[in-house]
Amino acid sequence: MPLEDEQESTRQTILVTQALPYANGDIHLGHLVEAVQADIYVRFHKLKGNKAIFVCADDTHGTPIELSARNKGITPEELIKDAWQKHVDDYAAFDIEFDNYYSTNSEENRRYSEYIFERLQQNNLIVEREVSQYYCEHDKRFLPDRFVKGTCPKCGAGEQYGDVCELCGSTYEPTDMKNPRCSICGNPPVLKKSTHFFVKLDQCADFLKEFVGSGNVLQEDMRNFVNSWIDEGLKEWCISRDGPYFGFKIPGTEDKYFYVWLDAPVGYIASTDKWCRDHGEQTDDFWSAHSDSRIVHFIGKDIVYFHALFWPVMLKNAELKLPNKIYVHGFLTVEGEKMSKSRGTFILARDFAAKMKHPLATEYLRFYYGAKLTSSAGDIDLNIEEFCSRANTTLVNNIGNLHNRTFIFCERYFDGRIPDAQWDEDLASLVAQTGAEIEAHLEAVEYKEAIEKIHVLGNTGNKYYQDNKPWELVKSDKQRAAQVMVTCANLVRSLAVFLKPVTPGVTAVFEKQLDQRLGWNDHHFSLRDVAFAPTEKLAKPIDRSEFDLLYMSGKSAASALEIPLNDSGVTFDDFKNIDLRVAIVKQAEKVKKSNKLLKLQVAIGPQSRQIIAGIAQHYKPEEIIGKQIIVVANLKPAKLMGELSQGMLLAAQDGNSLCILGLDKQVTPGSKVS
Repeated sequence: MPLEDEQESTRQTILVTQALPYANGDIHLGHLVEAVQADIYVRFHKLKGNKAIFVCADDTHGTPIELSARNKGITPEELIKDAWQKHVDDYAAFDIEFDNYYSTNSEENRRYSEYIFERLQQNNLIVEREVSQYYCEHDKRFLPDRFVKGTCPKCGAGEQYGDVCELCGSTYEPTDMKNPRCSICGNPPVLKKSTHFFVKLDQCADFLKEFVGSGNVLQEDMRNFVNSWIDEGLKEWCISRDGPYFGFKIPGTEDKYFYVWLDAPVGYIASTDKWCRDHGEQTDDFWSAHSDSRIVHFIGKDIVYFHALFWPVMLKNAELKLPNKIYVHGFLTVEGEKMSKSRGTFILARDFAAKMKHPLATEYLRFYYGAKLTSSAGDIDLNIEEFCSRANTTLVNNIGNLHNRTFIFCERYFDGRIPDAQWDEDLASLVAQTGAEIEAHLEAVEYKEAIEKIHVLGNTGNKYYQDNKPWELVKSDKQRAAQVMVTCANLVRSLAVFLKPVTPGVTAVFEKQLDQRLGWNDHHFSLRDVAFAPTEKLAKPIDRSEFDLLYMSGKSAASALEIPLNDSGVTFDDFKNIDLRVAIVKQAEKVKKSNKLLKLQVAIGPQSRQIIAGIAQHYKPEEIIGKQIIVVANLKPAKLMGELSQGMLLAAQDGNSLCILGLDKQVTPGSKVS
């Protein structure tokens, strides 16, 4: 069999999706974790010659869209059109290369949603029930679960949505919540009767148990998580909402609409359908239950419930293909803390792309994420010192250095050509072996492991160059020098191939120099007697000062006079519930891997407490030892960067400066502030 026929016969067809971003919000750096993770996977498979199709869409339906449009004085259609263009531009700035980026507000989406609903009905999995539902008398509307906020009935966390607790992960009905209130106006809602459609998920428990446990669809920790939900007993899933609602009306009803979580994942199919029509292909080749294609989803751990329970039931009953793999990733923290607008760490993608002046900043972010991502669902942290260190160490000083010294040398001593000589076979064999390992890691979404091996291979190349001293060989044995340089040139090309899915822009500089479009097999040594264009550096150093403007832009730089007072009012009893005490700082030190946190040991009378405070950019540890401060002594303990914080100190913020609140004279530690 000819090689071309053999490659074609082993070519995989893979449909890759990422979770659909909501049209009511902007793309931020947290969204990009998933986008980069999925994009690396797609680029890797395309590099290998597989047919990998990457589809996504904006999630466009629901009450928030309708309300936002109303507040802006525009139609929902105008709002989602504007959001779509912004999302497309934001992703493109980071080289996220979708084959089709669509919208759930499409006729394809309507058609498939209605088809799935019809099949669920035919299989006797749909039931209509009258339920008590929260209704806001102020806003004159039934409240979807995301428009009810209150206290989680499981763990007691406040400010949680009416369907799932973001702290403990529990799911529940809005009516199970404590202290419910309307998130639109803040008033307590009342209960009213309404009839809705439900999917009888409990009848699908055996199927879901089999699906979750088959073929490593989910990572082990996520598989255990989902199995625990099934074992607890699945509740009926409400798939309808009352109007007013921006979405698809359920056929045969007057004022009932498909719940957004029914038609949102259908966007994967609709986007595929649009791509197929544009390219003369058949949607069934991807989504038929009998298709040989592979379907791979990338999602965040906050939406596992929907993708591992609801979505498979929808697909199974519609005789559509079940996903082969669902890769679940964790959340992004910044400097060890949850992204925060007030701290300037809630960073939008467009701000990063526009305000970072380094020409490769977006490529370096892709590399940083890749260097942190594994197949597990653990959170990853964006730490600026580490960001700069990783980019400079691997891309600039390691691989960039090997490329620059190799090709500058060939320009000078071999007339701008890669020499016509035999390379070092031992190094060629090492690259082939390491390439197989990197390939396995990329296939398994173990990007961190792959990049570590790429780094080691770059070190090997630099050591080989240094040990063989071509600058001396070229004077005494030019043929031997040619062997060294053809070996180094091939190794640089191998590294460029391995990096191409992660940093396509960096590899593109090298491809332009060689006038070649690199494929996966080009990591094998074969380059000799080839002319190349003048050398341009692949990567340039980056310094943490690059981030100053970016972080500052996210902070509130307004003066105290420009910040409006909160005149909503609290009762005296509310204030009495806060236990404010005078404390004295006994010890202070920086929290490892954080530029913003200090770990304080404080004395509150006879008691000693540990407090983690975000003041490291305003105070040195030695500056606050012995200082009397005011702390909230009855704050619920929490962990920050793995350290337990048992309180909170009070500080005033004026623009970008922070000042710890103290006293004008010494008082006994533990004294109550009132």
